[in-house]
Amino acid sequence: MKLSVAICLTGLISFSAIGANQDKSIQLLKQPGGQKNSLVKEDIVTLERLENMFSMDAKTPGLAAMIKRHTFKHRQKAVPVLIKVMKESKYPEQNRWHATMLLGQIMGKKSAPFIAKFIDHPHWMMRVASLKALLGLKQDTYHSVYAKALKDSSLIVRVQALDNISKMNIAPLAPQVWNMMYDKSNYSGEAGNRKRTSIVRSIIRTIGDIKFEKAKNPLAKLIQKPKYQDLIEDLDYSLEKITGRNSPNSSADARRKFWSQVNAKSMVTKKI
Repeated sequence: MKLSVAICLTGLISFSAIGANQDKSIQLLKQPGGQKNSLVKEDIVTLERLENMFSMDAKTPGLAAMIKRHTFKHRQKAVPVLIKVMKESKYPEQNRWHATMLLGQIMGKKSAPFIAKFIDHPHWMMRVASLKALLGLKQDTYHSVYAKALKDSSLIVRVQALDNISKMNIAPLAPQVWNMMYDKSNYSGEAGNRKRTSIVRSIIRTIGDIKFEKAKNPLAKLIQKPKYQDLIEDLDYSLEKITGRNSPNSSADARRKFWSQVNAKSMVTKKI
């Protein structure tokens, strides 16, 4: 019995929640030179064993390490198993996460287009896995994927999207990141009595990491306001990143005074 590993994925990802009605044939993850590797009987047995591992309880001690070891033993020959696990809901979500990470590690950048499609997966863990894998592959061109993730219903997905943008320095998405400061989904409570969630710190720091110049003056004003004093470290961090200036570390008052003076000079310069 022989199986080809010149992988052709039949069927675009068809998640029921997304409503994909037609299967389309897409060619993905081909081996270099279009070569075909046949599986011997021993491969078939061990790959079946690998698939069974993905069906096990994700909390089983040592399972993740065992899956990784067996996957890397077969490398590209294990790709069909990884794809099957990623696409089918019968496998535990955490194991599907591992399959996504392993696919990226084995197939590299070739797997990016396929992995990116999982940003539309109905389960938040697979959406995070998609983002995490793309980050590991250093894929900084999937702007629409990351922009979409910034508005995801899951806070964890939004945080991961910020991490991708920050670590890969995706400056073109700075306006979308800044708009998150005004997105009510990043706050808890009712209108007029909303409280910031933890993601606001990540938003502010990401703005600094990608050096969004237009946020400099607004941040300099925020750091002066008493109700934002719990964010002083984050605001100070971003202002230093954007301006290239280092504030004094002596006290919070010294920092506020420093950024007030910097902002005032900036406003004068603009008028001139």
